[in-house]
Amino acid sequence: MYIQTMKYRNIGPISGIDIQASFNSDGSPKPLLLVGENGSGKSTVISNVVDSFYLLAQKSFSNAMIKNEDGYSFFKVLSNIQIKSGENFLLSRIVFDNNIEYFFKSGICSLDKFKSESGFTGRIKNWQDNENRKEVIGGSDDVITKLFSEQIFCYFGPERYEKPNWLGKSYYEALDSHLSIEPKLKGKLVNDICPHDMGKGTLKWLLDVIVDSRVDIEFKNNSVHPAHFNNNVAVLYAMTVARTNVEKIMSEILNEDVYFGLNLRQKGIARFNVKRKKDDSIVAPSIDSLSTGQLALFNIFSTIIRYADNNDITKSFTLNSIKGIVVVDEIELHLHSIHQKEVLPRLMKLFPNVQFIISSHSPLFLLGVNEIYKENGFDIYQLPEGHKIGPELFSEFTRAYQYFLDTKKHHEQIREAIDHFNTKEPLVITEGASDWKHLLAAFNNLSKKDEYKDIFEGLSIEFFKYEPKNNSKPSDLIKLDMGNTALVTMCEDYSKINQTRKMIFIADCDDKATNDIFMEQGKLFKSWGNNVFSFTLPVPDTRKDTPEICIEHLYKDTEIKTEHEENGISRRLYMGNEFNNKGISKELEKFCDNRKLCGRGKISIIEGSSREKVTDLFDDEKNVNYALSKMKFSEYVLNSEPGFDNFDFSNFVEIFRIIKKIVSSSETI
Repeated sequence: MYIQTMKYRNIGPISGIDIQASFNSDGSPKPLLLVGENGSGKSTVISNVVDSFYLLAQKSFSNAMIKNEDGYSFFKVLSNIQIKSGENFLLSRIVFDNNIEYFFKSGICSLDKFKSESGFTGRIKNWQDNENRKEVIGGSDDVITKLFSEQIFCYFGPERYEKPNWLGKSYYEALDSHLSIEPKLKGKLVNDICPHDMGKGTLKWLLDVIVDSRVDIEFKNNSVHPAHFNNNVAVLYAMTVARTNVEKIMSEILNEDVYFGLNLRQKGIARFNVKRKKDDSIVAPSIDSLSTGQLALFNIFSTIIRYADNNDITKSFTLNSIKGIVVVDEIELHLHSIHQKEVLPRLMKLFPNVQFIISSHSPLFLLGVNEIYKENGFDIYQLPEGHKIGPELFSEFTRAYQYFLDTKKHHEQIREAIDHFNTKEPLVITEGASDWKHLLAAFNNLSKKDEYKDIFEGLSIEFFKYEPKNNSKPSDLIKLDMGNTALVTMCEDYSKINQTRKMIFIADCDDKATNDIFMEQGKLFKSWGNNVFSFTLPVPDTRKDTPEICIEHLYKDTEIKTEHEENGISRRLYMGNEFNNKGISKELEKFCDNRKLCGRGKISIIEGSSREKVTDLFDDEKNVNYALSKMKFSEYVLNSEPGFDNFDFSNFVEIFRIIKKIVSSSETI
């Protein structure tokens, strides 16, 4: 049984959508993917699908829903609170391919209105316009029993701190005693529609699979022989195939051929290990030593096989014989990018006769599905509008993925450059390619003054020296672009492994998000662990009114505006408060292109290496840029060029005081 159509009206953010499931020429279902931002209605759509499973199962199985003193604890509760603002009713209708239908209605709606909106043409008894109602129509007890005994119907939902308002309050309260792998009893549902505690159930079942696929041995005539299997090779082989299918799931996840081994009893609960087929070496000493994402994938897809096996043991022999509907909400949760794009679609493809209904907002997953199923092999519906997305939108996903790859490659280049920086001394890494030059200039100046002897005596550090990537000037230094985001990534990466040298990352103080990550409240710096530390530029008293500063703001305004003549043109750094909010300075007779940085009270540094161009107010051609670049400014300061050779570095003292505390501390974790 598969879903054919789904209709929704006035539910949450959804005004009205009609989803038509697609099928291949051989009748196998195409994956149905629901995408959209958080709050767009993906989980709402899915909740009705899952609720239809429960109502359908309850017609034939007494344990499908939990019974309490008030009746049954429904999976999805009826509530007017879900009705879209300004409307009087909501409804959903799900049509299966064997004349079975589910509908859900809340609020005030006449039967004629319900039929016109939902497309329902049959008879409904005892309709009340103002009642809340849900019902499954069609399907005898024998038909439903046969469906749930031969096919799988399950839902894998995201873990949530707060359960959604449509989830029955006491639904999960009795699950531990509700369903278990027991001898099949007439009228009892064997497979829980919402699998819970999957790891425990999977491991118990996996042990049975491995036991069934093994043969006893005996020692005769100085050699080992199989024993006690009554020469029924066909049965033994079939059981081996079932085990191989589960191992295929794990092999796809780990991207190498593996098999399950058994640890000896004294290993305790770590009963299984994962080994490479090629040399029997250990990949994972136990199943639970895998990552969260790997375990999530294994639990989902091994549960599909386990459920089919519970219904009919022969279904675990051939994966394409498994039929049914599998619903997954937010499928990309806990999954690494490679798992989203490459592994997950391949695992889905192993089950061609399972109808997957999946919600996601991962472009990587969609790209992977497109590569595995090809452009006409699946459907995507964009919520809350319910528009079916065609393959023409995949260019957007491709661009997003390429950006991801470029960013990842860039971070790898930064890490490689830092790793190859040959020093055992504590390494200071700055956000910008000009920042380290200012710090080095300040260090050279301040370390010579007796008044700061307590800070600089014995302070031995190295600065990570690099040039900006767009710098065309020949240099022996590596060329990189490293902003605040890259700095945060480096802190996260390096703190995972113990570092033999202390690594101190320093960011500007002009981005609140970075400030929150880089600092610990009430402390001078943040310890990430494993000898990794970070802090943002301390704000001097002279900048307390404008605390969002970059490193140039540690100088006086008059120093920032120091001019330098280049090819007969006098250039300097400008500040935003020198211009009005239209980018005009009548006093200077200058115009600034980037008006966002200009205006009263703004201290943004306007420099000449980007679009922040400063030109003559009366020059119609705007050919001459009078703004000096930050990079040249830092070089002039470092090299003590005339006019830049008597700067006040006193605002830099606090930076080195913090560095001294970090270097002197014994904290490494």
